[in-house]
Amino acid sequence: MDPPRGPCILAFCAVAPRIEDAFRAELRGLGASLLLLSPETGVLLAADDDPREVGPQPALWSAHGAGSAALTVVLLDERHRVRLRREAPEAVGTLLSAIRAAGRAVREAPRGLGRRELMVNSLAVALGAAALHACASPAPRPQPAGLAAAGPGMVEVNLTVNGEKRTLRLEPRVVLLDALREDLGLTGAKKGCDMGQCGACTVLVDGQRVNSCLKLVAQLEGRSVTTIEGLAHGADLHPMQQAFLDEDAFQCGYCTPGQILSAVALLDEGKPTSDDDIRERMSGNICRCGAYPNIVAAVRSAARRA
Repeated sequence: MDPPRGPCILAFCAVAPRIEDAFRAELRGLGASLLLLSPETGVLLAADDDPREVGPQPALWSAHGAGSAALTVVLLDERHRVRLRREAPEAVGTLLSAIRAAGRAVREAPRGLGRRELMVNSLAVALGAAALHACASPAPRPQPAGLAAAGPGMVEVNLTVNGEKRTLRLEPRVVLLDALREDLGLTGAKKGCDMGQCGACTVLVDGQRVNSCLKLVAQLEGRSVTTIEGLAHGADLHPMQQAFLDEDAFQCGYCTPGQILSAVALLDEGKPTSDDDIRERMSGNICRCGAYPNIVAAVRSAARRA
C-alpha cells in the first residue's frame, strides 16, 4: 500500500504500534494522516476515520525504517516528498528529545521556509514521539472508584475558593486556570490567549487580580481565590456585576468575567481619578468586541456608588 494522498506522517517504531484517540485533534490540525509502522505490521489513522490495519510495509520500512533507532519520524508532503526526518535513538526521554530536535530544526531552518511548514514539522515530531510513548508504555491500571489520583511528583494544595475550603492533589506544573476549570468545575475564568496577555482568565488571589493561566497552583498553599462565581450573594449581584448590566458593558461576554474581577480589584486599590485612569488600570483586559466605552462607564458608575 502506498502512503495516503496528501501530507502523511510516518512513524517507524521498534515495537508494535498502539493508537490513541488523542492523536485525532493533532491530525486534524495538521491536515495529515498518521501511518504507524513496525517491522511486522502497521496501522493507518486519519483525523476522522477508524484505525485501519495495513499489514507489512517492506518497501516503506526499507526506505525510511527506524533501523537501530527506537523511533523515526518522516513527514511526507502532498507529492510524497520527504520534508522532515528525525530519529530518536532511545525510548526513554524520547518526547523531550523529539521536541528539542524540532526546536533545532526551526532555529536552523533555511531562510524562506514558511512559518506554517515549520509548525507542521515541529508538530509532526512531537506527534511521532507521542506515538512511541503510547507504543512503549503499558496501559495504565484502572484505579478503584473514589480514590484520588496519587503518585510520585504529585502535590497536595489547600485553598479557599469562593469561601469554601478545597484540597487539590495535582502535578506541580498545573496552573490555576486549569485547576479551576477542570478540577473544580468553575468555568467562569476563560482560557483566552493562555499566555497572560488578554486577561480573560483574571481571578482574585487574596484580593489581588492575577492571570490564572500563569499562576501555578503549587504556589498558592493557604491562599484565598475568588472567581466570578463567588462574587454574587445568592440572587444579589455584586455592584460591579450590576453596573456591567446597567451600562451594557459586554457583547459576546467571553472577556466579561475577567473584566469584572479586574474592575473589582481596581476599586479596592483606589478609586479612579478619571476615565483615562480607568482605561490605564484596565489595560490588561482585552475586549475583542470593542465594548471599551461601556466598560469604562460601568467602572465609573460602580466607583460613584462605592
